[in-house]
Amino acid sequence: MIKSLIFPGQGSQKIGMGKEFFDNFQIAKEVFQNVDNCLSQHLSKLIFDGPLDELTLTENAQPAIMTVSIAILEVLKREFGFNLGESRFCAGHSLGEYTALAATDCLSLSEVALLLKKRGKSMQNALPKGKGAMAALIGLEINEVKKLIAEISKNLVCEIANYNSINQIVISGDSEAIDFIVDKAKEKKIKAIKLLVSAPFHCKYMLETSNQLKKSFDKLIFKNPIIPIVLNYSARPYEDLKDLKNSLVKQTFSTVRWYESLSFMVKEDTGIFLEIGNGSTLSNMIKRMKFKKEFSAISLSSIKQIENFMENNNAS
Repeated sequence: MIKSLIFPGQGSQKIGMGKEFFDNFQIAKEVFQNVDNCLSQHLSKLIFDGPLDELTLTENAQPAIMTVSIAILEVLKREFGFNLGESRFCAGHSLGEYTALAATDCLSLSEVALLLKKRGKSMQNALPKGKGAMAALIGLEINEVKKLIAEISKNLVCEIANYNSINQIVISGDSEAIDFIVDKAKEKKIKAIKLLVSAPFHCKYMLETSNQLKKSFDKLIFKNPIIPIVLNYSARPYEDLKDLKNSLVKQTFSTVRWYESLSFMVKEDTGIFLEIGNGSTLSNMIKRMKFKKEFSAISLSSIKQIENFMENNNAS
């Protein structure tokens, strides 16, 4: 069965995530220590002990989520003999795309941790608190959401941030605009949930963050990933390193085309999606999707889950 790896994004953070791996595997401990050292911050203590409100800050949550994913992946490779090169594709949801850079040796772990610290801090400071917002609309297809957005005053920002599934769309922009859409959705008996985020991600308010990231990219030497990364911006595998860097820049203020990315990977014969990181947000989302080909999704966020997967799939 052809495997593709997926890495979770912001919102998957939880106090104590990755501690089981830290306590049981030296390679996982080294990953956490590496990130602590390069950030000059005891991020591992914050991950394991909290407080949650500090871990949830974007500048902490982004490198923390990436660190846990890479720690689990390293345990998979070193302790369970998982061969990354046998996977067809990998993809990450928003910040998870940066995790994919470290996972595929495109950039080093420390380089990605520093990028995410900078990315998170810049995103967090993009707007004064309360001016921006995000909301998830569940039960509307993307064209219906676009029609609602068209009703908003041109003076207000409201854009599609995440195309998560055929009927789960996340919008981002000015608080007034997001509240308008949420109220309209509720009038139509559509589930609309305002998200607890520090800024409106993946909209034009992130342009300054993208400019800062571009300057950082210019100072780094990217290597071709071990396996192809399917990009959030294009929903296609990167063409070359220039395309990869440009897409990472544009991803910051553009729609995360997650549903289309998954659809592409299924069409290319992915039979199993392996979610590497804390929780099962992405794998649960995927299980509810319908494509013309059969597929499954598995979360690998605990030692027991990894043992079961390796045993059932006879992976080496």
